[in-house]
Amino acid sequence: MFAALRNRAQRRELELAGRLHDEGGRLGEQGRWVEAEAAFRQAVELCTRQFGADAGWTLVIRTSRVAALRQLNRGDEALAELQQLLAHCPSVLGEAHAATAEVRVELAGMLMNRGRPAEADELLAVVLRHRPAPDKRGLAAWDASLRAHAAQGRHREAVDGSRALQEQSARVYGANDIRTLKVASDRVQNLVQLGEYEQVERECLALLDLHGTPSLLWLSVMNALVMALNGLGRHGEAEDTARRALGRQREVPQPGQDMRIALSLGLARSLSGNGRHEEALHVATQAEAEFRDGPDVRATLAAPISTVTAQALLGLGRPDEAEAASRKAVELAAPLGPTHHSALEAATTLGSALAAQQRHAEARDQLTRCATAWRDHFGADHPRTRAAEAALAALPGA
Repeated sequence: MFAALRNRAQRRELELAGRLHDEGGRLGEQGRWVEAEAAFRQAVELCTRQFGADAGWTLVIRTSRVAALRQLNRGDEALAELQQLLAHCPSVLGEAHAATAEVRVELAGMLMNRGRPAEADELLAVVLRHRPAPDKRGLAAWDASLRAHAAQGRHREAVDGSRALQEQSARVYGANDIRTLKVASDRVQNLVQLGEYEQVERECLALLDLHGTPSLLWLSVMNALVMALNGLGRHGEAEDTARRALGRQREVPQPGQDMRIALSLGLARSLSGNGRHEEALHVATQAEAEFRDGPDVRATLAAPISTVTAQALLGLGRPDEAEAASRKAVELAAPLGPTHHSALEAATTLGSALAAQQRHAEARDQLTRCATAWRDHFGADHPRTRAAEAALAALPGA
């Protein structure tokens, strides 16, 4: 009798936890993440009390709660929870279970934000083995894997893979679904790094025609457009585009500090491009302060902030300070690998700072290494390759 009552009580608790879990999902879809996290937490507590912290249902609901923690910028808490979940989900639920796949994808995203894309790639490879596309978790893992490729400087691989992923996503979700359009948005970010600025401009304008309402996707596309316009030397248009995006970001629920910082860096580059170096330095300094105070900002933004700061200082005729900032950028970019675009831009800026101090032998060695790396990794026709070679050629005795 007692056992039967206990079973009925467990069923009631499980049904209540299920309702709370569903309610958390609905609240999350509405962007009400504080309430969503509270609902998920109550569901976790019910399941933990009745079945234990590592029981199957508990693990599933704990996995759902992680998304709310990330949206609330509680990154350290989310990371610790994901690491605990990864220790139990594969053995309790199995590698093919949706929650196990979600844990790996979420953890991979957090590792990429912390500048650890190679580890993220390993996690995602397991998901792709057990849940290949067109499975929806497989599509999410494929998307994250391409971002991990890009974070390691493998931009051409990411571009090529994105075309196939976009086709699969269109079949599953529809050509104009936000998930399919996000794949296209990620592709243009990679095309920027490959120096294909005119193609980026065309694709960004096409995406903005399809999705003109401010959102995270819209901000991402606008950021790519800013970078392309700066790359084309159209700094006034880049400035206008960056200011428009920054002005409208308040219309976007949970826009994220990293996107605001990225757009601010684009604005600073456009100001430097037009010779307004004091303004550029002010914007870069604000971006650095926001990065420093941000609870869960992408670590890969650290090096570009210092590089853009160094470039503004160079424009202001302060090459010794520019050298210090660019050396800091080189150090911050080191975990990304020596041929990552952020590492190469930082190293090239350092060469320019040395040249501006008339330290021509050091500058020649530095810029020779940079020009060779740009050419070998990005190609002889890449704009950054040509810029590094031009800086090298401008040195006395070249």
